[in-house]
Amino acid sequence: METNKIKQTDLTYLKELSNGSNEFIVEMITVFVEQTPLEIANMEKHLAAGDWKSLRATAHKMKPSFSFMGIKELEGVIKTIEDYAANEKNLDLLPGLILKVKEVCTQAIEELVQEKPQFL
Repeated sequence: METNKIKQTDLTYLKELSNGSNEFIVEMITVFVEQTPLEIANMEKHLAAGDWKSLRATAHKMKPSFSFMGIKELEGVIKTIEDYAANEKNLDLLPGLILKVKEVCTQAIEELVQEKPQFL
């Protein structure tokens, strides 16, 4: 495992939310790991179709999960995607922003899959 990689997730907030329930933490991690790749695929699909309303809605739906998993780097990025899609501005920047979400989420999912067993 690379030690120079920046850790993308911080489960502090999720642990606070869970009130000590490891079952809740495992459930939230599981949902994130399963749903996030689907939501990213949806964003890519909406981008390709120029469906800005659906892209905005998908980005909006993803925001809380980044907060729960402590993925600080993406909180601003996903808000920017939401804003650009809602206002149909800076559309040329959306592919790069969505790619950033995909890259960071891929790493975050790897981290969460490794961390999940400690809560089982």
